[in-house]
Amino acid sequence: MILAGIDIGTNSLRLLIAETDCGAFREIHSDRRITRLGQGLDQTGMLSREAADRTLGALLDFSAAILRHGALYSVAMGTSALRKASNAREFIQSVKQRTGLEITVITGDEEARLTLLGVARALQRGRDQKSHFPPSALVVDIGGGSTEIIVTRPDTAPAVRSLPLGAVYLTERFIKRDPPSPEELAQLQMAVRSELSEHAASLQPGPASVFVGAGGTITTLAAVDQGLEKYDPERINRSVLTRASIDDIVLKLSSMTLESRRGIRGLEQGREDIVVAGAVVAQEIMRHFRYTSMLVSDWGLREGIVLDLYEKLGQHDTGGGV
Repeated sequence: MILAGIDIGTNSLRLLIAETDCGAFREIHSDRRITRLGQGLDQTGMLSREAADRTLGALLDFSAAILRHGALYSVAMGTSALRKASNAREFIQSVKQRTGLEITVITGDEEARLTLLGVARALQRGRDQKSHFPPSALVVDIGGGSTEIIVTRPDTAPAVRSLPLGAVYLTERFIKRDPPSPEELAQLQMAVRSELSEHAASLQPGPASVFVGAGGTITTLAAVDQGLEKYDPERINRSVLTRASIDDIVLKLSSMTLESRRGIRGLEQGREDIVVAGAVVAQEIMRHFRYTSMLVSDWGLREGIVLDLYEKLGQHDTGGGV
């Protein structure tokens, strides 16, 4: 059975088409487009015409790919930007009319649950075939519009916080100069610390918890840390990213202009302007929870969407799950 999932994020769109059969999960096609759907949303409360058009164009391509690969079922899910925009309904209706895709806007808690599904599967498929997802973990997904923090413990439901610490919104609020000034960086750091102190203080990972990072910001930092000429999921998944490395990346990138950052190996084109804010969020989360390193997951929400779809279909049709 071929299934498709689309993650409609504030900064980027991600498509996965996979074949699922008898517990197997094989990627057939994937795509990622940076459309910056949430551009200007933090100031206006609305999706701009330009951002909506860019995103619609990418979704038209995604819809064609889904048809081309013969996906039996597909799911498209919207996150922070569509939760926040006052004109989200109009955009969703337009997408339905133009592409046939029906977008479901999910809560921050549901986004975290699906991200955890994807992350757990990614770590189980790591280089060490005997590896398993740790029973106690702190999982963080830093997105364009929000950051999801998940604490897992044995025999208890995960604790979740969805915080308004998105790389796009924070960049628009605090970084006005190129390169950013020390004062701007200090204000950004203080804002992130305040949000963590107020809303993440009750999250207490166990002493043996593994820290896992997912999402575009984290995988980009890992690619920059490794100096990858071309993004390689196999080198990113289960790699280790240290706080010292992130500190070095922030120091280096925050002193460079946007134009200069475009020459940095591993830095995905289209992330040059928001990577510093996203890295600062990673820095501050590590400081807040006192971690010196993280395990990186190449999988996240997009993969969780497809895994969840398969599990739900299996309850009714196939009798199994991935």
